[in-house]
Amino acid sequence: MTKDKENLAPEWVKNLRRLMDEQGLNPRKLSLLAGLNATAVRDMIEGRSRFPRYDTVQALADVLGTTPAMLMSSKKTGAEIQAKGAPFGHNIEILAEIIGRLQETATELGRELNPREFAAMAATIYRRLQDMSDDMSHKSRLSSIKPQVYDLLEYETLRHKRGK
Repeated sequence: MTKDKENLAPEWVKNLRRLMDEQGLNPRKLSLLAGLNATAVRDMIEGRSRFPRYDTVQALADVLGTTPAMLMSSKKTGAEIQAKGAPFGHNIEILAEIIGRLQETATELGRELNPREFAAMAATIYRRLQDMSDDMSHKSRLSSIKPQVYDLLEYETLRHKRGK
């Protein structure tokens, strides 16, 4: 990658490259360690894969010894996450996953959400996760997002149909 292209790369790609360099990993090795296809990281670095899925980012972050929030953040946001500690970083990860899953699932179900509906659903799921037992792990909370998104979208779809 030329210096000009590298400077234009999204912040998360710069973070990815920096962490790879620090740990002596090339794109192929990182891809394989993360359980991805051999060219996945190269495709991200070269701009062919601009918006990786959350589970892909999670796999990369695990190998690189960081969090998805830190990997995908700007320098300013990364500094804020570090300053505020792990709980703040976990909340950002949870919100990012809720938003991603909600968008993905709404599209999958052919459901268009206006901004107010989207925000209300995201807030509902976030509150449910916050209300879960304190002894539940961060990963367990993340894995419970997708079923909650489906349940909430199906409920709202039925509610809208009955209201018409």
